[in-house]
Amino acid sequence: METGYFGGIHKHRNNARQTERPSPVVDDRGAWHAGNVFVRTAGPSCRLYSWDSLALVVRGTVRLGSRRSQSELDRVAEEIRAHYLEQGTLPISGLEGSFTLALLDAHAGRVLLYRNFVGSGFTYYHANHAGLLFGNNLTQVLDALSEPAGVNRRALPAYFISRFVPGRETLFEGIYRLLPGEQLTWEAQGLERVQRQTFASFRGEPVREEDAVGRLEATMNDVLGDCGAGRPQTTNLLSGGVDSSYLQVVWNRLRGTANGLPDTYSISVDHPRTWPDTDYAVSASALLGTRHRLVPADGPYASYLLDLIATTGEPPNHVQSAYFGRLADELVAQGKQTALCGEGADSLFGLGLANQVHNARLARSLLPSRCLRQSAAVLARLAKCDRVGSTLWLADHLGAVGEFAHPVNRAAVFTDWAGVAACFGEPAVADALADRRALLDHFSVPDEPMDRLHAIGYLAEATDSASLWTTLFNRAGADLCCPFLDSRMLRFVVNLAPDARFRFRRPKALLKAALVRNGAGALAHRSKLGFGQPIFEWLAPGGQLRPLVEQIGTYDFVDRRTLQSSLACPNWFLYSLLCFDLWHKLFIDRSLPRNPGRAAVPDLAVPVVADVR
Repeated sequence: METGYFGGIHKHRNNARQTERPSPVVDDRGAWHAGNVFVRTAGPSCRLYSWDSLALVVRGTVRLGSRRSQSELDRVAEEIRAHYLEQGTLPISGLEGSFTLALLDAHAGRVLLYRNFVGSGFTYYHANHAGLLFGNNLTQVLDALSEPAGVNRRALPAYFISRFVPGRETLFEGIYRLLPGEQLTWEAQGLERVQRQTFASFRGEPVREEDAVGRLEATMNDVLGDCGAGRPQTTNLLSGGVDSSYLQVVWNRLRGTANGLPDTYSISVDHPRTWPDTDYAVSASALLGTRHRLVPADGPYASYLLDLIATTGEPPNHVQSAYFGRLADELVAQGKQTALCGEGADSLFGLGLANQVHNARLARSLLPSRCLRQSAAVLARLAKCDRVGSTLWLADHLGAVGEFAHPVNRAAVFTDWAGVAACFGEPAVADALADRRALLDHFSVPDEPMDRLHAIGYLAEATDSASLWTTLFNRAGADLCCPFLDSRMLRFVVNLAPDARFRFRRPKALLKAALVRNGAGALAHRSKLGFGQPIFEWLAPGGQLRPLVEQIGTYDFVDRRTLQSSLACPNWFLYSLLCFDLWHKLFIDRSLPRNPGRAAVPDLAVPVVADVR
């Protein structure tokens, strides 16, 4: 059974508040409606509470205060209700975890939506003069519209830069995402958005470097304890990297050995390029004492790609994202309710791209004169030492985040820059990057380059990846828990001493130290893998994706020379164009059929509009 939530409100024709409380109706399938307001939920990760004409949906892991108990969620729900009745808003302060809230007040004709700052699940919405629709799956909102949604052309440059549209916008005109930490209120007067949390909300007492590993251990114990509470069949997606290996170390300790070896899982693609990934996961399993299961992805990549796009209404931001539906189906078939995932650790504890900033600062200390650095850069380029030249350039431009080459603009980017510029023009590319950087100011990220680099990875990749994968798991009837994307973990990291969080040229040094402390040092210090796929081989002539490439439709924004160059030598532009083409055929011109079996469309229909942002 698919898990998730979907709801809405239809404004009364006379725009007047009801004089009598509507009679609520709750059925045994998790659906509630009262007057012109409705919501339905399904699956173990969503809980529906109702009190007369008031309903509350709580999705994910949430705690009020420091105590954990079986009745925790009931206590949280009652606190939210009482606070709303007294103050007319949601009690964000004091709530910890990774969660989404939806409060529906049928008497007042009001809906409040809130996604906590690090919640791993999307909430989509569409609003206009007639009402509001919302849900955790974009396709449900899309299917409920009385008129087809068109392409959001404003978002195309951003999409072709990041393979995904970060932030509030989607590829559909008039359908938006709730931002992390944002509260949306819809009532007769219209729609209002308020940013309830930013990075500044989590700043407090600094964590000293000598206390860092101990505090990390305590925080992860707390988070994983909540993820596994009441979920005995929780398992870990073990890639063999530092992030998933550390989760397994803590999970082994919390789970104990009474029930035998814990199960771990990873996807297995039979190709020389991906064989090392399988060995990486299996060897980590042997060191961590788990029973590892490889889930074969033997079908054509196109089948997984189409399934992802048709299920989520979104293109994949990573090539590997296409496999998460297959992985979720297999876990459910084996009785697993919840999976742990290490997404988010890079942008918290150290991106590899951060080494460029470290190197630039070292260059500034070794060559303190700007003229000397510029002369050295010229010599480096004449000697074809481009990496040294780039380092010296960055040393003079650490604060110039408007430059395309700055690491802040390169984090979470998978693109062919020349191709995107040829299609949309350099001003449009600059505007798309500026919009992405605007997220940093919106969320009160300090001007320090290292903070901004990691925050853009967090906001424009980690939270999006986790949310997209969660949608695929929800479709299968399972849940995905990303412990690094929890407010308690973010609170710890934001207050961590910079020297402990960003060690010089040692990404994720703190996680590696924790692995060493737990006797898994062999996993901390082995070479990192890129976990790539042979996607360019599949896009090339003779490759398994080439027939779909040859059928890509004609789009007025595609530059002919860029397309010809990409067809001759496949690149990220061609992959993004293929994903866009499949998305367009599934949802815009509907020449490709979507998979059957999706949730039924409710009676409420709201026509799409383009001016609600």
